[in-house]
Amino acid sequence: MSYAENLVYSLLYVAAGQSVELLCNTSVTADVMWTCDTGDGYVDYVYWNDHIDNDRPQLSVKSTRVGYHSLVIGHARLKDSGLYDCYDGKRLRKVGYQVVIAGM
Repeated sequence: MSYAENLVYSLLYVAAGQSVELLCNTSVTADVMWTCDTGDGYVDYVYWNDHIDNDRPQLSVKSTRVGYHSLVIGHARLKDSGLYDCYDGKRLRKVGYQVVIAGM
């Protein structure tokens, strides 16, 4: 059994044009990284070193308190569908979401 087979994702359906917030608890660390796998064979680092990927202006990160970081997808587009993973400062995966954006 490979590591990938053990991953669990929360499934979220979102209508195109709506916003969705993906919550990640990284305990006491303020360091967080988000990745996205859209199924094209590549994993994109969408948030790392306190910066959002320039190709994804609809994304933002909201920190509510130390250790809680939300990735917000604003005005979701069909191409925002994918597997989103959150990692803490030790690069340990904390949570994953399978986001499906549905057209109208």
